[in-house]
Amino acid sequence: MKWTRRRFLQASFVGVAGLIVGCTRHELPDYVAPRLRKKPPDIADELRLAIVGDWGSGQIEQWEVAQGCEAAAAELGGFHAGIFLGDNFYPAGVDSVGDPLWEEYFEQVYDTEHLGGLTWHAILGNHDHAGNPQAQIDYSRISNGRWNMPDYFYRQDFGPRGGDPLLTMIGIDTDRNLERQHEQLHFLQQEIDALQVARWPVIICGHHPFHSNGNHEISTEMRQQLEPLIRQARPVAYFCGHDHNLQLIRHEDTLHVVSGGGGKVLHNMHGHVEGTLYKERAYGFVVMIVRRDGIRLEFRDRRGNLLHTHTANDTPD
Repeated sequence: MKWTRRRFLQASFVGVAGLIVGCTRHELPDYVAPRLRKKPPDIADELRLAIVGDWGSGQIEQWEVAQGCEAAAAELGGFHAGIFLGDNFYPAGVDSVGDPLWEEYFEQVYDTEHLGGLTWHAILGNHDHAGNPQAQIDYSRISNGRWNMPDYFYRQDFGPRGGDPLLTMIGIDTDRNLERQHEQLHFLQQEIDALQVARWPVIICGHHPFHSNGNHEISTEMRQQLEPLIRQARPVAYFCGHDHNLQLIRHEDTLHVVSGGGGKVLHNMHGHVEGTLYKERAYGFVVMIVRRDGIRLEFRDRRGNLLHTHTANDTPD
């Protein structure tokens, strides 16, 4: 076997974890293909998104959260798409488009009746940068529409065919080791300028939090470069992970949504930062429902049960 940096880190991680927890580590169950894969519904007057961060652990909790997404999809009439907020593959990303983790952690885990036909729009996390991040971009071309990551940073519009979008997502890379940061800042400024006249809401998705009740906020350098642009963009929400829990914080005009409970070991939270509307140390995910007259956020646990809801009616005039 070829010992790449990622495989070395993975073997080291598993060895240390084994010493710590002995035989208590619960891995993913055996894959069982769904009898039916439903096509996602067409987008009309409502958009429904499943938003999951810090998911690629290969542990039972990842599978449970995916099953919770399936339960929520069945309840709501299906999702139109999904968003992955980074740390897609622990402990050190993937080596290539042929890495077995694609099947083990992504294709099989999220292959259910309502999730098996979804496109997941993904961004990179710090653990993904430890492997070959370009492989996650390249996988978009061979995933049969299941995975979308066209670049380290990109724009994705969601809406009915032939009509205005219901929502624009801007995905960014918040890792401090990004070599294309100057290019990313230029891209972000261009998109902000272009969206000034948009009559629909905008969200920005990055891996690291700018505001959190935990200990895993963005680096000082990246904050100084990105925060002024995000403040200028005035998105209705900034979605992130990195802190392995669920949080909702209002800062100025933007909701900061931490959805980092996708499957990795949970993080504790300390204190109560100003603007906190909700926080929970729990495995789970966020559902975003967008209509022309407003937005609803649903925080759900690993079984798909509703934990907290928040409604925002401040969509652009």
